[in-house]
Amino acid sequence: MVKREVKVTGDAGVHARPAMMLVREAMKYECSVKLVKDDVEADCKSIMSVLGLAIIPGTLLEILADGADEEKVVNNIVSMIESNFSMN
Repeated sequence: MVKREVKVTGDAGVHARPAMMLVREAMKYECSVKLVKDDVEADCKSIMSVLGLAIIPGTLLEILADGADEEKVVNNIVSMIESNFSMN
């Protein structure tokens, strides 16, 4: 299992478009991927689960992955969040 923390710094937090980007990234991998906010866990492969966390700017998230390519998916998701979901 791999886990890392990241702070959401974007002005809008994680609304529908960035949440879908997270889900699409997580779906590329066979491993389980979870987001944890204030001890509430969400399946990163479910848009409703991710949106249900109501992630606002300044939120500290923990990303957990377990299984094949766990390190890669965690690093990619952390990079997405740190770049404020930049399309570059």
